Amino acid sequence: MKKITLLMGAMMISAMAFGQRYTNEIFTDSEIVVQSDVSYGVNFNPYVDTTTSATNPLSGTNLQPLQADFYMPSPAVDTVSDRPVVIIWHTGSFIPKGLNGSPLGTRKDSAVVEMCKRFAKMGYVSVAASYRLGWLANSTNLDVRRGSNLLAVYYSIQDAKALVRYLNLTQLGAGNPYGINASNTIMVGQGSGGYITFAYATIDKYSEVAGPAKFKYQDSTGIFGQPVLPGDPYVDTNMVGDIDGYGAAITVTGQNAFGVPTMDYSGTGRNYVNHAGMPDDVLMVINMGGALGDGAWLEQGDVPMLSIHSKYDFFAPYDTGMVYVPIGQQFFPVVSVTGSYGAIKKANDFGNNDVFLNENYTDAVWVDQQATNPTGEECLYTIEIAPANALTPWIVHTAPWNWYDPNDPYANQNPANPNVESTSQAWIDTVMSFIVPRMATVLQAEGVPAGIGEAQLVVDVYPNPSNGLITVKSKGGAVIDRVSLMDITGRVVLQEDLGVLSKTIHAEHLRSGMYLMNIESNGQTMTKRISIR
Repeated sequence: MKKITLLMGAMMISAMAFGQRYTNEIFTDSEIVVQSDVSYGVNFNPYVDTTTSATNPLSGTNLQPLQADFYMPSPAVDTVSDRPVVIIWHTGSFIPKGLNGSPLGTRKDSAVVEMCKRFAKMGYVSVAASYRLGWLANSTNLDVRRGSNLLAVYYSIQDAKALVRYLNLTQLGAGNPYGINASNTIMVGQGSGGYITFAYATIDKYSEVAGPAKFKYQDSTGIFGQPVLPGDPYVDTNMVGDIDGYGAAITVTGQNAFGVPTMDYSGTGRNYVNHAGMPDDVLMVINMGGALGDGAWLEQGDVPMLSIHSKYDFFAPYDTGMVYVPIGQQFFPVVSVTGSYGAIKKANDFGNNDVFLNENYTDAVWVDQQATNPTGEECLYTIEIAPANALTPWIVHTAPWNWYDPNDPYANQNPANPNVESTSQAWIDTVMSFIVPRMATVLQAEGVPAGIGEAQLVVDVYPNPSNGLITVKSKGGAVIDRVSLMDITGRVVLQEDLGVLSKTIHAEHLRSGMYLMNIESNGQTMTKRISIR
């Protein structure tokens, strides 16, 4: 996808002029409202349960409703009507929760909900979205395994396009109930959601998914048992439509008892066209893990992108490598992909991320990253958590922002995640510190109005998690008067009067765990979560 031309004059707006809205939390938890289970479209899914029953909403139909939850400041406290949108796509390997060997994999995942709430408190409208899931990961046939995986990504892009078109439709033709400017939409993808954001930003022609040899049949049996010829592409637009979600339209025959459309299965088309004619552009994409299905998808002129990625990610390579899927006691290859390092390096070389250059970011996350990241690539935050055992490299904490209910029936199927909420929250602090200033840069370049209200205290606290040496640094020129650390019981365990712009606090004597840091300056107070390990 080619990026919208950035308004270079708007880049001269300073971060301070942009104001605290969209960069700091200006609303409280109680001021955020959630509209759940919004149906943004419907489409064909060959893997859903169509068994006729009194409780199955998909009784007798493969047309699956596509749903999302909208998080936003309440109209009672926020009158802005052209708010930017952040869409967050969940992880899960494109397989339903549980079946993917994990307690994660829905739009209700803790990290998805937490980030949506944080964005809403900054004044955005944030959307946690579901998409079609399912592929034949346990097949020992490479064509079936690889082809159905490619189609899973392809379906998810069509769904993502449908959601962006839905946003434009509600803004332009339905009275703008969410108070948005859909032209200012940003996508974030966690895990497999990162495959979605990468692909959304880069695939804009059929040849990109039909041309590479790795995306063509080696044998003469199709993914769903249909006859094919060796060399035929896995993606047949006569069946699934194009990447934008047009063509190969199904014929609707009515609806079932739950109001879900039913279809005529005698035709070859398996695509439901959602919100035809609406725009589907986005401003930028961000991936937290995941990879680019093919490095050639990325071209000069694609939208800006940011990446957060573990250097030791076994399932989504950091650079270029093979994606593996576990079957029984063995790992089977799926397809070679380009990870965040290779993708971001190419995007930077193409100039796609030039909007971030010369901005002189001073956020502590990036300063710390530049000091420790040997790649030195702008727009890439590298996670350096090595596997505990080199003999089991697939047991590695590649997404430290994830946590989940320990009583979930699938909780014991995820040995890679230590599942400590305080640690995950601290990692989300880190992610937000990295991506939010750069999102603001792109929004400024698009002429988004500056924030409202009084300027807020802006302070960097790093590193986080920390070994006990914690630097507190004012970003707005305000002197930091006092810093207090409290444990989870609310007991003050450390307090210092400062009167300086920056200071390193010595907390090495404290036990490992989660703490709250109160920072006071000129009558204002802010609180940061701090993890000491």
